[in-house]
Amino acid sequence: MSHIIVIREYKPGDELNCHDMMKKNIMSSLNTAFLSNVFKELTFQLMILSAAIMFIFFGLPFTFCLLVIPLIIIITYATTYFGFTMITAEINQELTKISRLYMSNAFSCFWVAEAFQPYTMTRNPADINYTVMTEKQFRDSNIDVSSQCKKIVGTIGLLKSHRSEKGAWIKRLCVDKNYRRKGVGSYLLSTAVKFAIDQGYSCVDLVFSEYTDGCRELCFKKGFELKQMYHKSIIGPIVNVLQYELTYQIKPLDDCYNNHYSSYNIYNSKQHFL
Repeated sequence: MSHIIVIREYKPGDELNCHDMMKKNIMSSLNTAFLSNVFKELTFQLMILSAAIMFIFFGLPFTFCLLVIPLIIIITYATTYFGFTMITAEINQELTKISRLYMSNAFSCFWVAEAFQPYTMTRNPADINYTVMTEKQFRDSNIDVSSQCKKIVGTIGLLKSHRSEKGAWIKRLCVDKNYRRKGVGSYLLSTAVKFAIDQGYSCVDLVFSEYTDGCRELCFKKGFELKQMYHKSIIGPIVNVLQYELTYQIKPLDDCYNNHYSSYNIYNSKQHFL
């Protein structure tokens, strides 16, 4: 039997598996972020300043002053780890409110990608070809999955934007690292954008950090454009992350600020994402 991944709407009880997957995804960038913070100019300045203060004002031996370097590296790792833990806690808090935030009205939604696979898998999912389909396609196919287990391997959500009347935000686009490059992220993104088109939104925005190159590349392929870049502070100036805000125009730019409807642009957007 072929392995299947079904894109479906969130159901109560999914949040625990969603949290575990997102936590692993976030923490997988910890070491990259740590090295980036170590080599920042601010960190080098802090090392030099600390060593100079110990040598000049306290008269400590120069070799002893150099011990401040590994100390600051350790502190940098600790603060980076703490920052990532804070991000994980924030996301976990949001996931406990999925029903209220995403599923309580017709203009927002949350989807998961659920993999069906044998209980005793001997192969790495990264080496297996999966068929990605919608929940309706899955029901119509009448595939017997009684002998298979289920695992959530991807998520995405869409909310109404507070910036513009006809804008939407895509949030929590995440795919388990073992299930990437199988079309899961592309299918999730297409599902969310098509939902935005059907609900009459004018534009869709989303934000990625500097550690998610694959997601940004996928969005650019889907027609998203870079809107702005900025640094988001996690713990003061020591731990911050470069953020990329991307946007997808469903209607002409002016329609993000008024209610005029353009069927031509919506038609083209649907064709792009189907």
